[in-house]
Amino acid sequence: MDPIVAIIVILVVAKVFGEGLERLGYPPMIGEIAAGILLGPAVLGLVELDATLEVFATIGIIALLFISGVEMNPKAFAAARNAATLTAVAGVAVPFVLGLVGGALLGFSFAEQFFLAVILSITSIGVSVRTLIDLRRLDSLVGNTIVGAAIVDDIIGIVLLGVLSSVALSGHLDLLPLAGALVLAVLFIAFAFTVGRRLAIWLFRASRSMLTHEMPYVAAIAIALATAAAAHALGLHYAIGAFIAGIILGRQVRNDRSIFDGIIDFGFGFFVTFFFASIGLLFHPDPAVFGTLLVPALILLAIAGKTLGGYLGSRYFFESPLAALTVGFGLSARGEIALVVAQVSLAAGIIGAGLYSAVTVMVIATVFAAPLLMRWGFALEDRREKRITGGRPSGETR
Repeated sequence: MDPIVAIIVILVVAKVFGEGLERLGYPPMIGEIAAGILLGPAVLGLVELDATLEVFATIGIIALLFISGVEMNPKAFAAARNAATLTAVAGVAVPFVLGLVGGALLGFSFAEQFFLAVILSITSIGVSVRTLIDLRRLDSLVGNTIVGAAIVDDIIGIVLLGVLSSVALSGHLDLLPLAGALVLAVLFIAFAFTVGRRLAIWLFRASRSMLTHEMPYVAAIAIALATAAAAHALGLHYAIGAFIAGIILGRQVRNDRSIFDGIIDFGFGFFVTFFFASIGLLFHPDPAVFGTLLVPALILLAIAGKTLGGYLGSRYFFESPLAALTVGFGLSARGEIALVVAQVSLAAGIIGAGLYSAVTVMVIATVFAAPLLMRWGFALEDRREKRITGGRPSGETR
C-alpha cells in the first residue's frame, strides 16, 4: 500500500475505533491498537509496519512522554521517588522470578526461561502514561509512582536486555559492558537535570524573542526530539529522554497556552495514534498456540507478576491497599519493547516460533487489560474515599 494511503487509513480507522471505545467509557487507545490489529497481518493484511510508519510511531511515543512530562508536577514527582524506586525494583524482581519458575514448569530451556523472565519484567511506559492521561490521573500520587517506577524499570531493563544479549551471543555473561551502560544512563539523567536543564530553558526563552511567531513551538519540539535522541544513543529508550525534556520545559510550555494546546492537539491527534496502532500492527498470532496452556499461562504470569510486584513495592507508601493495587495494575502492560525483544530473540535462535507467537498474544492481552484494570482500581479507590468522611485524598502517601 502507498505510504500516504496507509497513513490515511490508519489515522481514520484508529480514530474511529478510539472514538467508539471512548463513547463506551473505555480508553481510546484500546481502539487505536485494535485498528492496528485489524489492518495488520493478523487480520486483513492491508498495512505493514514499514520504516515510514516506524518513524511515525517513534515520534508518537516521544510526543506522548514529552506531553506527560510537561503536565507532571515536578515537586510531586520528586516526592514519589522513593516509592517509585522500590516499586520498580519489586515490579521487576517478582515477574523475573515468576518467568524463570514458570518457564521451568512449562519445560523450556534455560535460555528460553531467561527470555521469559526478561519479557515479563518490562513495562510499557507508553501504555501506562496514556491511560493515566485518559483517566486524568497523571499528576496524582498513584500516577507519579507509576510513571517514576516505569522510568526506573526501563533503566533496569537495559541491564536485563544486556544480560540476555550477552548470554545469547557469547554463551557467557560479560559484566563490564552492562556496568558501563548503567553508568552512562545515570550520568545522562544527572547531566540532563543540571547543564541540560539550563541550556534547554535558555534556548526556549531565546526562541520567544524571534520574529517568527511559531519559533517557541519549534524549539519545544526540537528540544524534545534532541533529548530523546541523546537518550537513545546512550542505550535508553527514546521515551526517557522525551519525558525528561517535558519535565524540564514544563513550566515554560504551560505558561504559554497556545504552545501547550498545540503540542497536545497535534501529538494526540496524529503521532501518538501511530504509536498505539503500531503495537497492533506487530501482532502476529499463530493459531496453533491457542490450543495449548502456554498463552493463558503467560497472560496470567504477566499480569499477576507485575501487579504483585507493584503492590508489594508501593504498599508501604500508601494508606490504602487499593491505591497500591492500582499501581501494580499500572505496571502490568507490556508493549512495543517486549515485541521488539521477542523479534530479536526469534532471529537469534533463542526462542522458537511457537513461543514468539504466544508472547505477542500475551503483550496484546496485557495492553488491553491494563487500562481496564487501572480504571477499575481508581473507581474502587474513589468509592472507598466517598465512604470516608474527613479522610485524606485518594492515593495519599504516608
